[in-house]
Amino acid sequence: MRWLALPLLAAAGCLGVPIHAKTNQKPPPEGWRIPYEWVEVKVDEETTLRGIWADRDGPGVVLLYGSAMGIRGVIQFTEILHDGGYAVLCCDYRGTGFSSGTWWTSRHLDDDALALVRWVQARKGGPGGVVGVSIGAVAATKLVFAESPPGAVVLDRPVDPRTVIKRFVAGGLGGFGGFVSTLLVHPKCDVDMRKSLKDAKTPTLLVLPEYDFIFPPEDVEHAVAEKAPCVEAVVVGGGHLSSHLVDPLLWRATILDFLDKHLRSGQPPVAAGRALPPDPVKVLSHKLDGRKLSVVLSEPLPKTIEILAMGPRTSLLIKVEDPRREMTFELESKRAKRLRPMFGVRVVPEGFRTTTGTRRLTLKPLP
Repeated sequence: MRWLALPLLAAAGCLGVPIHAKTNQKPPPEGWRIPYEWVEVKVDEETTLRGIWADRDGPGVVLLYGSAMGIRGVIQFTEILHDGGYAVLCCDYRGTGFSSGTWWTSRHLDDDALALVRWVQARKGGPGGVVGVSIGAVAATKLVFAESPPGAVVLDRPVDPRTVIKRFVAGGLGGFGGFVSTLLVHPKCDVDMRKSLKDAKTPTLLVLPEYDFIFPPEDVEHAVAEKAPCVEAVVVGGGHLSSHLVDPLLWRATILDFLDKHLRSGQPPVAAGRALPPDPVKVLSHKLDGRKLSVVLSEPLPKTIEILAMGPRTSLLIKVEDPRREMTFELESKRAKRLRPMFGVRVVPEGFRTTTGTRRLTLKPLP
């Protein structure tokens, strides 16, 4: 079906394309440990954003999710922020999930984000903070120079609206597909990341992965070339959506320390947001050789386990029955290709929740 992609790009180029996918929304799981309520945020006469408000004593933070993630797709982010001492508001964008309104282009992202910030500011009586993930960071970008801006803005693994379509298509179709998409497709977006970071008036943190095929070093260099002094950047391990999986403690501490500095100045940090459950078993070594993934565990487990393999363009959650201490799996060629260079492999606890870009597989070790 890949041959259909370029004609579709040509058709899309006549109109421009949104840079965000529609979300078929699901609520948080039944019995979720975080207490929350459903709320509505009015944007205009035709648009009401609906989502969850997980209140607590600390400052309020707006969580803006990435493409097609949805409220359930970012509940682990909600947990990190809430455990770290923050009240969290996470709503669907207009025309997606539980929210009303016409399905938007990305020109509406900043309107939605601003409405959510104003709601939190009114509810909590302070400037509040914002954490935008991936394309959600586009929604957060204009907030850095808004009137009465939030007290802190985190752009977590952002994308650049100038190039996101090209990079995304190139990741699926190769360099030629990315080149053609540059000629034919223009995203419906008026967010200029470089100008926004230059004009920023509020403390802003860019959390950048060590390898990002959607926001590569040349795009980062362009975006931050004239950034304001209040904008800082930090690099953490992993790829576009695997940083919080590769080194979750560093990722959590990076974001929570920044929010604490600007929203909870002088108060001791809440340690719970930085706590991690222990891995059920350690991965001593791993290797991806062609299509073969080899894993050596610290000990065998006489039951079903799940192994998370993380790469720059995808992560694989592999369910394994009757695991052995040393195992080799054979992957599909396209899966193996998107894992390179592989950042890490770990055995995850039961009930582990993934985010966008993770594929679930059930595999048997080779004899």
